[in-house]
Amino acid sequence: MTPRITIVLTSPRVAPGVLTAPAWDLLRRVPVLTAAPRHPQLDALRAAGAIVTVLDADADADALAAAALPGDALLGDALLGDALLGDAVPAGGGASGPDAVALAARLRAALPAGAPADELAWLPDPAAPTALDRALELLARPPAQGQGRAPVHVDVLVGTAELPGSALLDAVAVMDRLRSPGGCPWDAEQTHASLAPYLVEETYEAYQAIEDGDLTELREELGDVLMQVLFHARIAAERADDGWDVDDVAAGLAAKLIRRHPHVFGDVVVDGAANVVANWDAIKAVEKGRSSVTQGVPLSQPALSLAAKLLKRSAGIGVPADLALTHAPTATSASAAGGTGGVAGASEVAAGGESAGVDGPAGVDGPAGMDGPAGVDEVAAAGARVGSTAAAAVRAMAGPAADVDAEELLGDLLVAVVALARAGRVDPEQALRRASRRFRDRLAAAEDAALVDGTSAGPLPAARWRELWVAQERPRGAAVT
Repeated sequence: MTPRITIVLTSPRVAPGVLTAPAWDLLRRVPVLTAAPRHPQLDALRAAGAIVTVLDADADADALAAAALPGDALLGDALLGDALLGDAVPAGGGASGPDAVALAARLRAALPAGAPADELAWLPDPAAPTALDRALELLARPPAQGQGRAPVHVDVLVGTAELPGSALLDAVAVMDRLRSPGGCPWDAEQTHASLAPYLVEETYEAYQAIEDGDLTELREELGDVLMQVLFHARIAAERADDGWDVDDVAAGLAAKLIRRHPHVFGDVVVDGAANVVANWDAIKAVEKGRSSVTQGVPLSQPALSLAAKLLKRSAGIGVPADLALTHAPTATSASAAGGTGGVAGASEVAAGGESAGVDGPAGVDGPAGMDGPAGVDEVAAAGARVGSTAAAAVRAMAGPAADVDAEELLGDLLVAVVALARAGRVDPEQALRRASRRFRDRLAAAEDAALVDGTSAGPLPAARWRELWVAQERPRGAAVT
C-alpha cells in the first residue's frame, strides 16, 4: 500500500485551535508529526486528543531530511532555499523512489508504538520552515511531464483560513525584526530623512512599471513602496512621546476613506463621479480647516506636476488660467483678445515663429550645462521652434478629436520650451517652480482678500478674480474700482 502523508499548512496569525473542519477531521484521525517544537497548534491538538509527535530538531529531523535529499544538499539545520533544493531534488516527487520510500519509513518509525502507520499528517513550521518541511513540500509537487508518480503519496491541506490582507502582518513582523537589536545594522541606522530619497525612487519605479504595462514588475515595485511605508512607521513607533505605528497609519486611512465616501458608508446620494469628487473636496476642506485651495499642495513635487495641481485647484473656484502667468493680461486686454482669458498676442507670437521659417540649425543645444552667456541666434532659433510647435498644436487640437494625439503634440511643445530654456541658460525646473510658487502666493492672497470683503469661500466669477488679482498689486488700503 502506498504510504500517504498530508502536509497541513497553518498560519501563525490564526489563534490556536481555529482550524478548518477537514483539518480537524484529519488531525484527530491520523498520527501527527512535526519538527517544530513551538508550533502554535500543538497544545490545542493534544487537548483535542490528537496523537502528536515532535521530532528532535537537531537529530531526528536532520536525519530524516538526509533520507530525502542528497547528503551534500543538507546544511545542518540551516534553512535551505528553494533554488538549492530545486537543483538537488527533481520536481514531481522530489527525491528518487528509494529515497522517498526511506523518508516515509523513517517518519513511520518515529511514530509512537501502536499508532497507524499507513497514513500520517505533517505540520510544517508556520514561521520558519525547516529543511524537512521543504523536502516534503517538494515531494508534494505535481509530477513533471514524463515523470512518474513518487512511491509515496504526499498532498497538501490548508488547515487555517485567513482574511484578505493577513500577509501584511508578515511584512510588519519582518520590518520589526530588521529594526530590533540583533537585526540589520543598516536598517537600524536609517531615519525619516535618510529614507526620503528611497521613497521617491521606489514611487517612480512603480510609476514606470505602470507606464510599461508590466504587471509583474508593478507587483514587485508596489512591495518596495509598501516597505517604505512600513519602514517609516517602524521608525516613528520608536519615539517615546509622540510616536505612532503602522496600526495608527492603517486606522487613520480606513477612517478617512469612510468619512469621505458618505455615498457608500452613509445615506448621501450621488449621480456620478463628479459628485464624488466634489463631496470629497468639501469634506476635506472642513476636516483640514483650510482657507485656501492651495493648502495641502506639496511644494516639493516636480515643477510640472506642481503647476498642474495648482491650475486644477484654482480652476475649481473659477480662477482664469491666464492669471497664473506673471505678466497676465488685464481684463480689458483679455476681452480684446476674444474674452477667452487667453494670453493676448499669443497667436501673433506663434505666427511670427512660423513666418520666420526658422527651425534652428541642426544640433543647436548649446554647450553642456547652462554656463556662459546665452547666444542671441540660439535663443531666436529655439523661440521660433516654440512658436511653430505651439501653433501646430493649437491648430491640430482645434480640429477633429480623432485626428489629434494631444499627448504627443503637447509633449513636443514642452520639449521645445525646455530647449528654449537651455538656449537662454535658464533652469526650466527652477523657472516653472518659481512661477508656480508665485501663482500660489498670489492666489492665496486673493482668497484672503475675498474673505475680508465678506465673500464666502468658493467659486467666484472670473471678473471678480481679475479685480482681486489687480488689487494685490496696489498699495494696501487703495480702493478697487
